[in-house]
Amino acid sequence: MTTTDQTAFYVSTQGNDSWSGRLAAPNADGTDGPFASLEKARDAMRAGDTDTTHVRGGTYRLDETLTLDSRDSGHSFAAYEGETPVISGGELVRGFTAEGRGLYSAKLDHASGLDLTIGGVRQTVAQTGDVDPADPTSGWHVLRAAEGGASKTVFAAKDGDIPADLTTHDGLVVQTFDTERLKDDITAVRAIDGDRVTLADDASYALRSGGTYRVMNDAALIRDAGEFGWRAGDDALVVKPEDAAALLKDGAVVARLGTLISAKDASDLSITGLTFTDGQYDGAALSLTGGHGNAVGGNHFVNVGTAIALNGTDNSLIGGNAMEHLGSSGITMSNAANGNHIYANRMEHIGEIVKGGAGVGGVGSSDSVISHNDISHAPRYGVSLKEWDDGQINRNNMVEFNSIHHVGQETADGGGIEMLGRSGTPTGSVIRGNDVQDTGGLATDSDGNWLTDHKGWGISLDDLTGGVTVRDNFVKGFSWGGIYVHGGDGNLLENNFGVVGDPDHAFIRVEWVPKAGDQARPDDTTIIRNLTAGDMPIEQYWKLMSPGQNFLMDGNLAANGKGYGPNDAVFNPGFTDSANGDYSLKEDAAALSHGIHDLSWSSMGSDGYGADATMPHFWGDAA
Repeated sequence: MTTTDQTAFYVSTQGNDSWSGRLAAPNADGTDGPFASLEKARDAMRAGDTDTTHVRGGTYRLDETLTLDSRDSGHSFAAYEGETPVISGGELVRGFTAEGRGLYSAKLDHASGLDLTIGGVRQTVAQTGDVDPADPTSGWHVLRAAEGGASKTVFAAKDGDIPADLTTHDGLVVQTFDTERLKDDITAVRAIDGDRVTLADDASYALRSGGTYRVMNDAALIRDAGEFGWRAGDDALVVKPEDAAALLKDGAVVARLGTLISAKDASDLSITGLTFTDGQYDGAALSLTGGHGNAVGGNHFVNVGTAIALNGTDNSLIGGNAMEHLGSSGITMSNAANGNHIYANRMEHIGEIVKGGAGVGGVGSSDSVISHNDISHAPRYGVSLKEWDDGQINRNNMVEFNSIHHVGQETADGGGIEMLGRSGTPTGSVIRGNDVQDTGGLATDSDGNWLTDHKGWGISLDDLTGGVTVRDNFVKGFSWGGIYVHGGDGNLLENNFGVVGDPDHAFIRVEWVPKAGDQARPDDTTIIRNLTAGDMPIEQYWKLMSPGQNFLMDGNLAANGKGYGPNDAVFNPGFTDSANGDYSLKEDAAALSHGIHDLSWSSMGSDGYGADATMPHFWGDAA
C-alpha cells in the first residue's frame, strides 16, 4: 500500500497533475504520485496547510511565467535533495535541415530573438561586424551623426558597413552606443535607406559622430560557427553550429520568456536549489515585487537576462547563488528595495548582450548589505548604486568583502564599485574590504578611434556622492583613478591599498563637477593612511582638480614616487611578494609603523564568507 506524505508536495517530470502530489515518485500501479507542474503545486499549497514543494530533477519548460502573490507567502519551492531541477523559459527547436556551407535551418512560428543555446551554450547572434570574443572593440561599426546633427532616432552608416540587400524585418535590431559608451540601446530597425538608419525607439543619448553600432539578427550575416540569425523570407531560424551532430540530435533552444517566476507582494517566500535558464536578455528570470523577508539561495542562473530583480522587496536574503552567462545583469534593486542582504553569490560573464548593467545594481535602495560576492567579466560595473534625484535616495548601504575582477572592459566611466549621488545628500554608506582589479575603460572619439584605459575607475564616488567611508580596499588595474571622488562632500578614504599600473593614472583622484554649480567642489574630504605602490615608477599618487574646502590628505605612504602631505612617507612598505601579486604586509613591514594595517585578505570574496560569523543563514554551495 502506498502512503502519502502530508508535510510536502512533490513535482516531477514523471508526474501527473491529476495525482495527489504527495509521493516523490509514481507508485507501482501508476495511480498516484507527484505533480507534473509548478503551477499545480502552487495551487495545492494555496488550498491547504502544506507550505513546501520539493522539485525533482529534470527540465520543466514553461509556456508562461509562473506567477506568485500574497497567497504564496510562507511557501517554499526547493530542489529535491541531490537533484537538479531546471526551469526553462525556452522553446526547444528540432527538425533542422542542412543547407550547405555548415548552415542548418528550422521553421518557427515566431521570430527568434537574441538568445539561443545549443547544448546549454549561449550562441552568438549574427551581426554586421565580425566578432572576436577576445577583442571588445570587434564587431562594432563607427557611425556618423545624421544630417542636421546628432539624433536619438537616426544615424548615418559608412558605405559598405551594412549590406546593400539587407532589409528591415521582424527580428532585425540595432545596438547603439554614443562615443562615451555610457549606455547601450537595442531597438528594432524601422528603416534602412542607403546609409541612413532609423530606429524604432529613441536611444538614451544622441548619436554623435564617432559612436558605434551593430545591426543584428539576420541570417545573411552569419559568418562563423556558433552564430545564428532569423530569415524572415521563410520564417526560419538559421544556425551554423560548431557541432552539427549535437544540433541534429538534441536541437537548439530559443528563449521565449523574459521572466520565469514572478512574485508580487509575497513575503517569507523561499526558492532554493533551482536552475533558471533560457530567459530573454531583457527580462529577469526571477522577479520579486513588493513583499519582505524572502529567501533566494543556492540557485543557478545561466543563459538568462538578469538573474534576480528586487522591485520594492525588502529585508530579503539573496545568498549562495551561481549566476553566469547573463544577457544583462546579476541582481538589481529598485523602488525602495531596502534592507536586503546580497551575499556569497558567484557572478561571471555578465552583460553578454546588454552592456550597461552590473553584477549588483541598485537605484533608490537603502540599508542593504552587499558582501562576499565574486563578480567577474562584467562590461560596465561590478557593483553600482545610483541615485538620480531626491526621489531615489540610497542610504546606509554596506558594500564589503567582495571580489570584483575584470569589469568595465567594454564601456567607459564604469568600473569596480560605483555610487552615484546626484542629490548631494550624505549617504552614510560604507565601502570596505573589497578586492577590485582590472577595471578597464573603453570609449571612442569623434573620429571613431578607440580609447582604451579610459575612465575605468576602481572605486567611484560619482556626481556629488558624499558621506561615504572607503576603507581597507585593494585596488589594482584601474585607469584614470583607483579611488575617485567627484564633487561629493564629507568622504573618508582610509587604509586603502592601491597599485598603479600607468604613471599617467592616479590612485587618488579628486575632482569637481562644474555642472553642479555651487556644489561643484568636494568639501570636507579626508584621505589618510592609504598605501600606494606602482608596477612602475610613478611621479605622484594623486590628481587633484579643485578639491574644495577642508581638504585633508596626509599620513599616506607611497612605495615610490613622492608624498603630498607633511606626514606622508616614501619607502618600501614591506609587501610579502608583490612580484607575484601578494600585496599583504609582512609581520615586520615598515608600513605598520606608519599607522597602516594589513587588509583582511582572507575575508574577500565568497571564499571568505565562512570566516564571517556575522553573516546570515547560508544554503550551502550554489548549484
